[in-house]
Amino acid sequence: MIKFLVKGQNIETLEHEVIAADQIAFVKIHFVFDNNWKPMHKVVQFTQDEITYNTVLGTENTSCFLPAELTAGTVKMSLFGYDAEATETVRATTIVKTLHIRQSGFDGENETPIPPTPDLYQQLLQKISEKGKDGKSAYEIAVEHGFVGTETEWLESLKGVDGKDGVNGKNGCDGRNGVDGLPGKDGKSGADGLPGRDGIDGTDGKSAYIIAVEHGFTGTENEWLQSLKGADGKDGITPDISSYATKADIADLQEQIRQISGISYISVFENGSDVLQKYGDSVYTYYNDGYRSLAGFAESYPHFCSAENDYALHFNQTDFGWAGSVFVMFLTPVAITSKMKLLLSYMVGASQDAEFYLIPKTDKTGSELAQYIYEEIKAENALKLSFQWIYSDTSISVMQSLENVSDGEYYLAFKGTSDNSHPMVKSIKFMKE
Repeated sequence: MIKFLVKGQNIETLEHEVIAADQIAFVKIHFVFDNNWKPMHKVVQFTQDEITYNTVLGTENTSCFLPAELTAGTVKMSLFGYDAEATETVRATTIVKTLHIRQSGFDGENETPIPPTPDLYQQLLQKISEKGKDGKSAYEIAVEHGFVGTETEWLESLKGVDGKDGVNGKNGCDGRNGVDGLPGKDGKSGADGLPGRDGIDGTDGKSAYIIAVEHGFTGTENEWLQSLKGADGKDGITPDISSYATKADIADLQEQIRQISGISYISVFENGSDVLQKYGDSVYTYYNDGYRSLAGFAESYPHFCSAENDYALHFNQTDFGWAGSVFVMFLTPVAITSKMKLLLSYMVGASQDAEFYLIPKTDKTGSELAQYIYEEIKAENALKLSFQWIYSDTSISVMQSLENVSDGEYYLAFKGTSDNSHPMVKSIKFMKE
């Protein structure tokens, strides 16, 4: 099942599966709606190649099947809804969510045609008919219980014989006015009442996971439970920080970098006001809601790459909550040799292991290439670089050796997490010797 959270006008991915073409009534899509959407009469729209397929959910349903007409490629999905009970026109809409359908291995040369998705009007008529057919008339029920005759005769049978007029009664006499009663004595104070009965048990409250989803958490319940568990701490007394760089180490490294001269660089990313124009379509991200270009991702998550941090890549908790992971993929290949070094400029809130990857060049482009890079990483086919964020409360530059990398053309990718580290990456370069 594929599951989405519809919160306000946003659609967030809760559970995702690979989608293959040529299915019929097999791929089920489930929606979790926030309270603003629950009274709405809801419709899901799927658009591919300028053709839109509508699926009516109504006010109660939360699931639908992916239209069978959709073929391999990208599909745009959104929802709209109307509040039929509102005194004024209320229409809810969402952003567009992009789904990716892969080619299937199905050979349907002799297959019967795919049943078409009914249009919106036909589906609405079907919803109306589902409310139930009219019951039998009272006349039909009377016939079933033994009445013989036409419906008109039955109606006449319901009318009784007219009664005779009654005799007029005599007018009654006016009664006398009653005498006022004497004032009553003060009553005695009452005894205390009996204890009241116990109240009815209240309904169960929402689970902590549901509350977390309503407040912005995205992911399955298992992922949420895992996010509550912190890393195991080391034994107390004297902490072992031998694997982390000291401020003296950082200062020494900074000085080494400054003293290097006559070196050329291949810039992969450099922060600045022109970032979204310069890298808007050549840098992609993967987050819970799928693949997006840097320009589109920054529009949806306004603190990720924005003027407030001079357009650095900031894996902040304001946009992603606690421990949200974002993969960043650079779609321009770089010719790398083992003598080169990776040069990073960044600031992080805690020292911890990082994930950087090199993926060999392929002939794919755009979102298809981004998907290829991400899937190579998840399949552990990418070359993983041994790297560690070094804590610093100011921006620092560090070098990473590539001596174990075979010469070739590669795409660079890395993962940032909005946990204690919440890195802010300002530049990424490859340094030539």
